[in-house]
Amino acid sequence: MTLARYLSYYYDNFIPAYADAVASLGDKPAQLLVEQENTLAHLLAYLKDNDDQENLKKAYGHLERATLDCYKIIWVTNKEKLAYYIRLDNSNLALAFNASESDVMKKIQRIDTLAKEARELEARGIGQNSSKALEKYIEVVALERELLESADIKKASSYNQFKLSHLLKDHSLGFATGILTSIAATILINYFSR
Repeated sequence: MTLARYLSYYYDNFIPAYADAVASLGDKPAQLLVEQENTLAHLLAYLKDNDDQENLKKAYGHLERATLDCYKIIWVTNKEKLAYYIRLDNSNLALAFNASESDVMKKIQRIDTLAKEARELEARGIGQNSSKALEKYIEVVALERELLESADIKKASSYNQFKLSHLLKDHSLGFATGILTSIAATILINYFSR
């Protein structure tokens, strides 16, 4: 481990991930601040005792962890954004995205598979190198961004309004029949109970 490698990772990996996480969340998450504080403490200890490679390795580990946390935050916030466009029954995929329904489904399935793999890698590698899990999270976020870029809010909103009006039309006759039946039953019960 060298200081140059640490700095390269900081500028090339952490800073972009941190900026994206803060932008997507609109806040600085406490866990990321704790990891930054931890990496800074180990980095300063390394700089104070230049031969202390252990502190530089620990600083790097905290930096990797912070970067991983950034991508997990981005993944979750993107997933929440995509939920607006993706119904549980996937009935609106052709209308909510400017892409073919099969392409959207493939990306959704790929996102789910990669996210599961990333979580498994992360769980197995706790306290160890998290680079393989990080690679998976980076892929997940990239696929989510592709989907979000192809999402069409106007078409999704129109579909949602259409579904609501269609639902009201479909069930209004049944609802009105139920109310009229209840009124008639109440009248008959009152008439015969005298």
